[in-house]
Amino acid sequence: MNLNSTSIVCDGCGLPASPEHIAARVERLESATRFRPIHIDTLFVALAPMPLREDDFYRPPESRDFFDPFLSALGILPETGMPGAKPNASEAGIARLLEFQRKGYYLTYLSECPLPLQADAAVARESVSKLAPIFVKRLRFNYRPKHVRLLDANVQPLIETLKQAGMGSLLEVTQVAP
Repeated sequence: MNLNSTSIVCDGCGLPASPEHIAARVERLESATRFRPIHIDTLFVALAPMPLREDDFYRPPESRDFFDPFLSALGILPETGMPGAKPNASEAGIARLLEFQRKGYYLTYLSECPLPLQADAAVARESVSKLAPIFVKRLRFNYRPKHVRLLDANVQPLIETLKQAGMGSLLEVTQVAP
């Protein structure tokens, strides 16, 4: 039996995965778990995490293009701190993530791994249809939120899937988008 011919399929995205891919996924899960509330009030759902590990939402990211506008839209603003004391960007980001957690918010992704960089709308639709049943199980047995908000137009097909699963009442149709 040749072990090299067997490919590992990632349960986070459904794609063939290298050991590096699995290690990156575990790192993202560890970071997210650190800021996961015990009881999730509002679960925000986007299609997939940022492609670069250093831009992961729960790090806090080096690229703040999503992080800052999203948290500001939720009223989680950077702390001004004490006069004369200037926290570094990492500490300020962690403080904002802790406030995000304290409010019962949690951000998750339909695909727990970044999609290939060349992904287009067709790939996004395929990912949604393939991963939606797995997401419904995660929603029902793991997250158990009071509310669900979709942040990405690409995950809009989840609305019908959630309604068919009897979970349509969790949906909040108003969008919080950066």
